[in-house]
Amino acid sequence: MKSRQGITSLQATATVVVSILGIAVLIMPSSASEAAGIDGVLATLFGGLVALVLALTAILLGRHYPDYTIIEYSQIILGRLLGKLFGFYFAIYAIATTATVLRGFADAMKVLLLPKTPLEVIMITMLFTVVYQVQGGIGTIARINELFLPPIITIILGLIALNIRDVELFRFRALLSEGVGPIFMSLVNISTGYLGFEIVTFLTPFMADKSKLLKYGLAGVVLTVIVYTALVFVVLGIYGNKTTSDMVYPTVHLARRILWVESFIERFDIFFLTFWILAAYTTITAYMYMASLSVVRLMGLRNYKPFTLILTPIVYIISIIPQNSVQFTLLLNIISYAGLILGFSTIPMLVISKIRKAGTKNG
Repeated sequence: MKSRQGITSLQATATVVVSILGIAVLIMPSSASEAAGIDGVLATLFGGLVALVLALTAILLGRHYPDYTIIEYSQIILGRLLGKLFGFYFAIYAIATTATVLRGFADAMKVLLLPKTPLEVIMITMLFTVVYQVQGGIGTIARINELFLPPIITIILGLIALNIRDVELFRFRALLSEGVGPIFMSLVNISTGYLGFEIVTFLTPFMADKSKLLKYGLAGVVLTVIVYTALVFVVLGIYGNKTTSDMVYPTVHLARRILWVESFIERFDIFFLTFWILAAYTTITAYMYMASLSVVRLMGLRNYKPFTLILTPIVYIISIIPQNSVQFTLLLNIISYAGLILGFSTIPMLVISKIRKAGTKNG
């Protein structure tokens, strides 16, 4: 018997998780601490719940149009003109995000592992590797994600487990000392760390069992929320909120604390960064795929592969525009807020879709 074609449920979960995890896993603790202080733990948790609600909305919206991606069914919901504008916005966002994550990856690699390697070499090498995988299609991407997910999650959870005994609980005595205000004020900033869940708007047409995307897609977001919250808890519990907010890559500092583990692992930070490269790679791949498919579907075409090659120099040019960390942070903030706008846009689209469906049935 021929195996059923399409993405399996576990591959969908893996794709969602690795699309979210990337450079954010290195900076999430410092972002949470800077935004909400010691309440960053709760902010990370509630920010994840916001992402979970948005992912739920996106999946429910996609279930109304199981054979289309968001680029196509947005034109059905919003009309041809507004739908085209929305699709163009999504395509620009996906292209810019691919470039931003690529630059963030290259900056981290240069600081942490390859100080003498030119930034351009790191980006070009990663970009060509990503393009090669994207050419294989969503099936290949999903299988690679399924293969990479266990070691990525294992190494992050191992990092948390090996440090949790050193958490000083007294640091959390000031939790909620200023009320819930700082948490709610930081939700927007924290929620940007969960961007990547929008990949669910492209998975439905390619699922082997479309009805399972709701369960397994949300499982991917929940797993990421657990990982991020636990990571922020451990980092804040060890270093405190002031020290954490001053760190560039606090997760790497956490890994460097593990110098010896039963004579088996030395320099755990190198071990951790090796698997973090896989996480960054899969995230860049997911956005490159979304960018290519968005452009093609926006033009009414089917074969996205030639456009992946066309977008490659565009992504590279955008990635080298920031000349320093201040400019990169500005670009990252712009892209993050653009992503949240896209995420929240699925809510009115779902409402409109349900109203039209109800009108059609009553009519």
